[in-house]
Amino acid sequence: MNAGASPAKGYASLAAAVVRLRAENAALRRAAAEARRVIDAERRLAEQLRHIILPLPAAPFTLPGLQVAVRYLPAEHGEPVGGDWYHAAAAADGTVVLAVGDVAGHGLTAAATMTELRHALAALVVTTTTDPAELLGYLNRVLCDREGERPRTATAVITRFDRTTGVLTWAQAGHPVPLLVHGHEVSELARPQGMLLGANARSGYRTATATLARDDTLVLFTDGLIEPRGGGHDERLDDVADSLLASIAEGGDCSLTELLRRLPPANPDDDTCILAARCAT
Repeated sequence: MNAGASPAKGYASLAAAVVRLRAENAALRRAAAEARRVIDAERRLAEQLRHIILPLPAAPFTLPGLQVAVRYLPAEHGEPVGGDWYHAAAAADGTVVLAVGDVAGHGLTAAATMTELRHALAALVVTTTTDPAELLGYLNRVLCDREGERPRTATAVITRFDRTTGVLTWAQAGHPVPLLVHGHEVSELARPQGMLLGANARSGYRTATATLARDDTLVLFTDGLIEPRGGGHDERLDDVADSLLASIAEGGDCSLTELLRRLPPANPDDDTCILAARCAT
């Protein structure tokens, strides 16, 4: 305070500064609250969008020869809608087609591509073929035939189950191999050839087969389940296998919902989609 200034003027200036700071703080709090409101509204909208384009069953459901359950875990940060997807439906020929896929990237662009692939697969199964390798070939063309658009890539696994024979035919496009729980053993299915979707228009896909016995459980998943945080090798696969074994060991009638719930926590930085199918024939 200047020597010539009166104490009253000094106190008045200080009081005015305090009032101004309080007003600025109040304005900042209102702006922060508004920003949170907008973010919350956007996340709710994105969540509603995800439920529209990727509806998730609330409980296990039955398909010819199989009981199926699905679990979807969005990344903890970022957009609540991404590129992970699934398909599970009976075909006109009596078989069941199951699929899980993962579009590279996150957000609405990945979600749009995911929707395109999911709907294309559903249409192809009804109108064209149920052969997993052929289906992947068509989906690869969907991503490769995008003139003037930014290239998109994706991974996917498609299986076809015939309950009359118990034979599972499957193919993959750069995707994690499904796990098969048989008795008290967990094993990876033998991987057939298949490059990720959208990388090369001339990519070819092959199938492999396995036989499912009653109560065998097949687990399809995206890499968020086994990839460690920050990327790297799929070091968490053993943890997933151990969890599946523990669930079976604790009770032979362990429900699919409980089995999925007991799986190790997924990578919080990535979306994760898991589909479990138990043979009922």
